[in-house]
Amino acid sequence: MGKSATKDSEFRAYPYIDRVLAEAGWNTANPAQKEGGQVYTQGEFRRHDPLLAEALGRTTPENIVLIPWDKHYRYWIVEAKAAHNDLTKALKEAKEYAKKINAIAPDSARFVTGIAGTPDQSFYVTTNYWDGNEWQEVAINNYETTGFLTLEQCREILDSNNHKILHYQVDLANFLRKANAINKTLHENAVAARDRAAVVAGLLLALAEDPTIRIAPSPRTLVRDVNTRVEDLLRSHNKEDFLPEVQLRLPNTNENHKKYWTAIVQTMQHLREMNIRSAINSGTDALGQFYETFLKYANDASEMGIVLTPRHITKFAVAALGVNPDDTIFDPACGTGGFLVAALDSIRENHYSTNPDVYNTFRNDCLFGVEESDGVFGLALVNMIFRGDGKSHIHNGDCFDNRFYRISGNVQRLNRVDRKPKGGIAPFTRVFMNPPFARDSAKEVAFVDVALEQMREGGLLFAILPNVPITGKKEKVWRSELLKRHSVRAVIRMSDDLFRPQVNKGTYALVVEAHKPHRSQSKVFFGMLHDDKTASQKSKLISPARAQDNVELIEKGLKRFLKSGGRGIKPVYKEIGISMLNMKGDYDFAPEAYLVDTVNSVVSNAGESTHSLLLALLSNKHEPPPARALPRETKPVSISDIGDVKRGNVPPVKNLLPGDTPVVTTSEEKNGIVGYFTVPDELIRSHCFTISANGGSGHANWHPYQFAASKDVFVCIPQPEYTDNLAFCLYVCEAINNNKWRFDYYRKCTLQKLLRDVRIILPMKKGKVDFRYIAREVKSNPVYNEVAALLGEI
Repeated sequence: MGKSATKDSEFRAYPYIDRVLAEAGWNTANPAQKEGGQVYTQGEFRRHDPLLAEALGRTTPENIVLIPWDKHYRYWIVEAKAAHNDLTKALKEAKEYAKKINAIAPDSARFVTGIAGTPDQSFYVTTNYWDGNEWQEVAINNYETTGFLTLEQCREILDSNNHKILHYQVDLANFLRKANAINKTLHENAVAARDRAAVVAGLLLALAEDPTIRIAPSPRTLVRDVNTRVEDLLRSHNKEDFLPEVQLRLPNTNENHKKYWTAIVQTMQHLREMNIRSAINSGTDALGQFYETFLKYANDASEMGIVLTPRHITKFAVAALGVNPDDTIFDPACGTGGFLVAALDSIRENHYSTNPDVYNTFRNDCLFGVEESDGVFGLALVNMIFRGDGKSHIHNGDCFDNRFYRISGNVQRLNRVDRKPKGGIAPFTRVFMNPPFARDSAKEVAFVDVALEQMREGGLLFAILPNVPITGKKEKVWRSELLKRHSVRAVIRMSDDLFRPQVNKGTYALVVEAHKPHRSQSKVFFGMLHDDKTASQKSKLISPARAQDNVELIEKGLKRFLKSGGRGIKPVYKEIGISMLNMKGDYDFAPEAYLVDTVNSVVSNAGESTHSLLLALLSNKHEPPPARALPRETKPVSISDIGDVKRGNVPPVKNLLPGDTPVVTTSEEKNGIVGYFTVPDELIRSHCFTISANGGSGHANWHPYQFAASKDVFVCIPQPEYTDNLAFCLYVCEAINNNKWRFDYYRKCTLQKLLRDVRIILPMKKGKVDFRYIAREVKSNPVYNEVAALLGEI
């Protein structure tokens, strides 16, 4: 083809092609030289593929990719040019190569890709598919591809003989690797962490308007070209006022202009390679994940108070509460729009194919959000624009300064100081929110209050909150007042590491029915959610043997509860419970206070996992026997029913002299004993339980010897008839330990909660404690005999 000097410059595309094919999962080795190789470069095919050699003769495309399909191979031709404006020429030449191949073996060459550019100027990529009649531009999630296809994508297109791939899910792991690469590019080219979100938002908008934007050699011209496209797109969505927040700005000094130019060019290259427009329009909240990577990189998530909700949680919330086309959705702290995206996807999946007008009305008129952070708002706007949200009712500002009303059928936004319009009513039927976690919890509950003010009666609110609003003493009054105006329908404890490492706080999901006062007899759904398999990041880190996942169970249970009021829902130990709220004392909402316990979780392990001083002397090598048939009759009792509960009364050990009496504190090791000290006789006890309190987790130890207890533990002095019954004492101790999960680092073990929430499930027979059942079960454990033998030596 007469390629000489031009061809030399095209060699510079080879490393790029090799890299992006490898990143897409292709084996880029020469198929003739390495088993499993899938990519011929230049004339490597001539001695090894007679069909290609006959069809192409002396002509050679840059690459030919072998696509295994239907027991044979299909060919993908790649042709490159050095100049961006030769992209069409590169694609045309690739088609000419394919035509020659198809003339000998019809429909063998099915894909062609044109590439134009150089490493320093970036590359443009476009791909077409031959459907047997004509060439069609390949599109994923309704956007033309700007990067390379994977083998799975090629096979999907071949299977359907359709150039469009719909609902393709991105490879999140690869996506986040690219996001980190972009962060590195911006960092190395002196783009400050605080400015990166706005820069990326601007480039995404520019690429949405023109994916092959011209790379001008002048930094000033390139910035102007990008900003012009951003302005055009914002104007088409009536958001041109937001241009100052996402437009690119050259650094003040000329010395940094070249670096800024490099940052723009390389970032756009990464975004095109990611097929970013298709990714954002997929079923994954790709943009939210992208920004979360920014936060981790910049290490400023805690400082900013921004916590992005994982995709599987937004889907869970929308599915459990249910979203219908006539619902009006609101998120007063919408971040990148994750909840709004989940609601939009739900309506699209359930209604678009049967009634597209319903879907279009919903996306245009029923999604509302407010976001205060300029950078995050820019990404939320990008997210919704890429999703096809026709009106983009996302507003940049403080949700406390805005109020929404439905007036004459339309939702309007007014300033807080404006008078309520005549005939204006609260518009929202569903609220999904994850407000910023402030150091002062008053801010978090204020988000809930301001959202409820704007909800219709009977509407449902889903809010993710830290522990203090749910169970802390500080917000007791807020919980009490909430129940006077609204009904709590569900409280779900989320997984402990949902937002780590950004936010090291335990979180709960609170579901509230608006403007219906909570009745004392109202039932509430309580749950503990585990997402080890559903959370994509965790699923690759946790072994299947250790993984706990009940997202589907909790979702279906909550959905059924909201529809039926609890009928037909069976309690599940430590996972699901249906109970009435405690509307006295501290108004604790935490599920840990209400979820059921079971005798089955105690009897087979009694003695085995009791971390007493005696058991610590053993190797703990015995396997607990399987539990036998459970007793037909059981009775839950409080610890106070077993004995008198008091606080320890020994001064801090730093004030004690060495001696012979073991002193127990909150430690779980060595039966809680931290050392041996001199203690007054009146403070010494024996044959008692201790339960860690301050700084502890409700761990119980049994002490059949003389000891003293610090003020950080509770001491349970058993009734006389229990003191010498070793099997019963081990059973009770294990039952208490079996409730430790009710008290962790964000729900303190107070005496009130200990006596109220911990229930020891006693086997009963004819209305009395079945000591024979307990003895049989506990003594069946080999550890019991060793414990009894050790006791005989004390």
